[in-house]
Amino acid sequence: MAKRKLNVFLVVGGDSAERDVSLHTGKGVHDALMELGHRAVVADPARPHIGASEDPTEFFSDTAIASSPPDFSAGAREGRCDFVALLGEFAELGCDVVFNALHGGAGEDGTFQAVLDYMGIRYTGSGHCAAAVAMNKNMSKQLVAHAGVRVAKQIFVDSPAHESVVSDDQVLTTLSLPVVVKPNQEGSSVGVTIVHAKDELERAFQDAGRFGPYLVERFIPGREITASILDHADLPLLEIVPKQGFYDYENKYQPGSNEYLTPAPLAEEMTATIVHSARAAYRALGCTGYARADFRLSDDGEHFFLEVNTLPGLTSNSLVPKAARAVGIDYPELVDRILRLSMENK
Repeated sequence: MAKRKLNVFLVVGGDSAERDVSLHTGKGVHDALMELGHRAVVADPARPHIGASEDPTEFFSDTAIASSPPDFSAGAREGRCDFVALLGEFAELGCDVVFNALHGGAGEDGTFQAVLDYMGIRYTGSGHCAAAVAMNKNMSKQLVAHAGVRVAKQIFVDSPAHESVVSDDQVLTTLSLPVVVKPNQEGSSVGVTIVHAKDELERAFQDAGRFGPYLVERFIPGREITASILDHADLPLLEIVPKQGFYDYENKYQPGSNEYLTPAPLAEEMTATIVHSARAAYRALGCTGYARADFRLSDDGEHFFLEVNTLPGLTSNSLVPKAARAVGIDYPELVDRILRLSMENK
């Protein structure tokens, strides 16, 4: 039996530091929807004056993702998105489902999902509770640790005014160098610094603190492993090997900056252990549909949970599509599976 073609409300852009990434995810998804024969209406909550349109030229360009993110720090994005105005067109246009191609900010932290739930609209990705908890790295690590998965030792700084909360000496005593300083609620490694010397801490605190509360986390030397989950299916583990530096924003989105090994070259037992931990994290946070869990694998063979992404990137250079391709799921089929899961789960 042929699958029913859907009227899809594709939401892209937004006002987070990952706006450019979202636009590229959106373009890829739009092209896939067209190839699959679905109807796609595109909308950007940060530009509600444009309205929703079936003409993608208003929203997408062929320019590459810039090497640094747009400046949407915590104070720069308040009140920029109008989800209610945007969704007013959903029913008028006869849409069946929202494909949420937003990354970061209110599009991924449960805010948009809560509005969708309140309005009774189906959408891709996890529900608002799971999205909110997963976006909060401190909270999600506590829940995942409670589920029996190892996490890196950390200090949580709940105020950007770090002078009154954490000192250089406290970091050195509690964690020792090197450490990773990262915003508590940003993705794509925005605002992340690996600190190797004491005199680098102040700048790292300031960079992360621009986005609100942040973490100072023990750095785990070793390998970067990611586990993609497509509802009940575990896609192959993927190892990321940056050609220089670490897997920061620039390396994530500039083609040729990394090697991607899929499946990750790990012993069968280690592979099974990390897959089990990824699934445990997925369940602990209440995720549905699809997600990606990130880990560090230390030089002595211990793996540490970092975070779950409930709206992982779907750009041409993103990790979930790479993992899917390794088992014969091409990009359009991946998009269609994500879409169908949203119709089933919600």
